[in-house]
Amino acid sequence: GSKDVAFPRLNSIGFWIQPCGWLLLAKTAFLRPQFWRYYDKPAFFSPLLDKSKVRLFSELDETGFNFSKSLKLYDIEEFFMFWKHRKQIKLKDYTDFSFVPNKLTFWTSILSYPESFWFAADKAVKARRKKVYFTKCSNRTLTMSGWAFITPFSSNTKFTGVGSQDIAVIGVIFTGISTTISFTNLLITRRTLSMPGLRNRRVLLPFITIALFLTMRMLALITPVLGAAMIMLLLDRHWQTTFFEFVYGGDTILFQHLFWFFGHPEV
Repeated sequence: GSKDVAFPRLNSIGFWIQPCGWLLLAKTAFLRPQFWRYYDKPAFFSPLLDKSKVRLFSELDETGFNFSKSLKLYDIEEFFMFWKHRKQIKLKDYTDFSFVPNKLTFWTSILSYPESFWFAADKAVKARRKKVYFTKCSNRTLTMSGWAFITPFSSNTKFTGVGSQDIAVIGVIFTGISTTISFTNLLITRRTLSMPGLRNRRVLLPFITIALFLTMRMLALITPVLGAAMIMLLLDRHWQTTFFEFVYGGDTILFQHLFWFFGHPEV
């Protein structure tokens, strides 16, 4: 019988926090970029494997008379940046195979000719289908532990991606905060602002209303448990706690109990 909820501002806060949680969950797809293209991008991982960073900053800064001396450290010729005359080629039958225009008559010859467009296009097609091994091993943001957050996969950064998995956990925490604010507001509204007949149970309520009240009371019990489990996951991942690490005395099944303590009543 009330015209509004007991705390209208809390109602607005609880309503707008929930889309933030869903947006964070959607963001996990964009933190897994390899699923959105047909090729692997090793550009991010190649500098991580480069062991010559000090050499790049210290040796080539001699742009004066010692520039050629710096280039020699890399086994680069002095004519590397300049044109030079063509050497006399003394290979047997070189001109018979390299300077014959008739060889470009057939399609197979054109396809294998290095200066043609189709040679580069053929290489691009082959490179597109080829997977680079170390990018697949290094890009751990592709890995998540599923909607049930199975431990120890979700509690260890060695098994799941730093970024996508963390944002999924934070999204669940945001959704739990929104749910807690909303059901607390509705329960207080029902307790304090309902009409006298409803408060004294002299009015019969529809079954859907009774079901909503029971659901909110169950959420009051189970939502903080799920939020605590998600916070424990983050602590295990980044702050060296061992709630779910069996090797260090934790219990892997503990998270399943906490998660399904929320999951079964919620379902």
